Formats: sequence, C-alpha cells, structure tokens
Amino acid sequence: MRRFLRWKMKRVKGLLFAALSAATFGLIPLYANQAILDGVNNETILVYRYGIAGLVYALYLLFRRVDMRLSTGELKEVIFAGVGCYGITAFFLMLSYHYMPTGVATAIHYFYPVVVALLMHFVYKERLGWIVNLGIWLAIAGVALLSWTPGDVNWWGLFFVLVSTLTYGSYIVVLNRPVLKRMNPDVLTCYALLFTALFYLLLGGVQGKMEFITRPRFLLDMFQLAVLSTILSARLLVSAVKLIGSVPCSVLGTLEPLTAIVIGVFYFQEHLSMLNYVGLVIVLIAVLIVILKKK
Repeated sequence: MRRFLRWKMKRVKGLLFAALSAATFGLIPLYANQAILDGVNNETILVYRYGIAGLVYALYLLFRRVDMRLSTGELKEVIFAGVGCYGITAFFLMLSYHYMPTGVATAIHYFYPVVVALLMHFVYKERLGWIVNLGIWLAIAGVALLSWTPGDVNWWGLFFVLVSTLTYGSYIVVLNRPVLKRMNPDVLTCYALLFTALFYLLLGGVQGKMEFITRPRFLLDMFQLAVLSTILSARLLVSAVKLIGSVPCSVLGTLEPLTAIVIGVFYFQEHLSMLNYVGLVIVLIAVLIVILKKK
C-alpha cells in the first residue's frame, strides 16, 4: 500500500510538472510579441532569451555551490540534446513561418506526440495501450482545430515544420537516455540553455542579423521570457520526463498552444471561432484521459 501511494504521488507530481511546463512555455507570445512587433529579428530574440536564461541559471547554481563539472560523455550528450534537439527546434519552426501560415505551421508542429510515441515504441520498446493512443490522437486533433487557419501549404514550409516536430519529439525522448537521467536536472537544463544561446549567437553572427538592444521594455520582456517560459519550463519538463515518462509529457505539452490562445483572447483581444472552441474542449479531454489513466 505504501509503495502504491509513493508511485501515486510520484505520478501526480510528474503530471503537475508537465502541465506547468506546457503552460509556462505557452506564455511566450505574452513576452515576445512586442519585440516582434518592434521589428526585432528571431535570432536576436532567441539569443537574448536563451542567453539570459542560461546566465541567470548558472549564477543561481554557482550561488548554491552546485557541482557543474561535466564528464566527456555528459558533455556530448548535453550538446546533442540541448543544441541538436532542443535548440534547433525553434529555428526550424520560425523558418517554416516564412513559407506558410503560422497557424498551420503551429498545428503541424504539435503533432510531436506522435513522434514521441513512435520513438518510445521502436527505440525503447515501450508498449502503448489504446487509452494512450486515444489521448495522443485526440490531442493532435484538438491542436489542429485550435491552431488551424486557411491557407495553401508550401512544401518547403511543410519540410521545415516537420523537422521541428522531429527535433522537439526527439528531445523529449532523448531525456530518457541513461546518462541524462543520471545527471542533476538543474545542471542539464542550465547547459542546454547555454549551448542553445551559443548556437543562435553564432548563427546570428554568421548571418549578420545579431542586434545589441538595451531598451528597458525589451530587456524586461526578455528577462521574463527567459525565467518563466525558458528556465522554469525546461526544468519542469526534465523532471516530468523522469517521473512519468516521455509519452504522457508530450500529450500534456498540447496545453502550450491552449495557453497561448487563452492569452491571445484575454490579453490581445483576439477572437476564437466555434471550431477553435471545439479544439479547446478536445485538448482538455485528451489531457484528462492521460491524467486519469491507470498504471
């Protein structure tokens, strides 16, 4: 009985972390929208976002005297997960926006629970019951209805957004690797953010797009984006995957666009169609299916 209660508390904690990770990640439009409207390019926003997040996190860990040394094996794993999966996701997703409507691209990107489920099944031999499969497909259908906007799909845009789906799904799965699961979650998250910032800094420098901006409003927005939608979100995701696994985390990740849409309605005075409301209800049903699923 005591063992069952421990497992139950661990699962509740993992589900809560995954939901909070998704919700805080969905706050991105609240802090990034003004910078985009002011004409700041994507590379500069991403450098400030991940750079501030990585530096703030590193200072916090150094203040707590956390051992941040990495072995050669850990360094390779963190670079692969942080840059090769987590870091380049935003790059390819934003690249797809240049070729296709953002609503369509966003809907396709949130097909990543399928990528996670397939990778967990074929790589880790994880069995997926019909309840989990139902939750996955309901979540995808709901996100599609939430995010869909009319428009023609450009093949280059489709290619780039599918790459973003693959890389983000891979990141959630890669967190299951033994080396990363043994690492201190704080150290793993901090280095993932720092390496991602370095990646975008080099990319922006090569492209000649890097800007140095000191406007107080921009810096405040980037700080909030870094702390809430990056540090907190990434850290909670790492802990959630350790507690409940990749597949439930990926389904709960569909709360991200839901949060973004709620902010759009109440903060930016955007309007939802009946189809969008149907999608919202379907996403909530999908999340409840995963939460209520028995072991």
